[in-house]
Amino acid sequence: MTRVKICGIRCLEEAIAAREAGAWAIGQVFAPSPRRLEVDVAAAINRKLGRTILKIGVFVNEEVEDLRRIAASCRLDMVQLHGDEEPAYLEEVSVPVIKSFRMRGSLELEQLRRWRPWAYLFDSYRPGVYGGTGESFDWSFLQEIARQERIILAGGLNTENVGRAIHQLRPMAVDVSSGVEYPGGGKDPAKIREFINIVQEQAAEYL
Repeated sequence: MTRVKICGIRCLEEAIAAREAGAWAIGQVFAPSPRRLEVDVAAAINRKLGRTILKIGVFVNEEVEDLRRIAASCRLDMVQLHGDEEPAYLEEVSVPVIKSFRMRGSLELEQLRRWRPWAYLFDSYRPGVYGGTGESFDWSFLQEIARQERIILAGGLNTENVGRAIHQLRPMAVDVSSGVEYPGGGKDPAKIREFINIVQEQAAEYL
């Protein structure tokens, strides 16, 4: 069954909307981004959420000591790395790691497996941008690894294309942010519910 992560959560109300709609996890961004959360704000949100939903921190080239401190302070269940982190970096992190790769062509699986994360996340490539582009890419490049590894698909997903993505790849999870937001920003609970309903309906066909 494909799971749903709602990324770029910025307040308790958005987190509750994701949880109540059936999301597997929320993503909290600690890297430079319009959706960046301050550590104390994330910690307050997560104290109130408790263990009712997985909380995943998103980082880009963070010093490992700072990442550990933030993960502990915010009670993060996992971290998601979008930067240029080397494989050895993952071994220094005390919680499960999702490693993001930006797609701009075919994959070299043996090179990819140097990282050994809990899961691989694939996002679209844009020069100088580490994630959150809101753009999709050619999913056919992921066909082989999707059959062999735990993958999370990101990049421009929305209610119009997520069903097709699941049909094509059957990923462990899909990661959405801008695809469930209001035009001016901020998460739209109605779009979150619709997105998750589509994922659950499509994934149920493969049970």
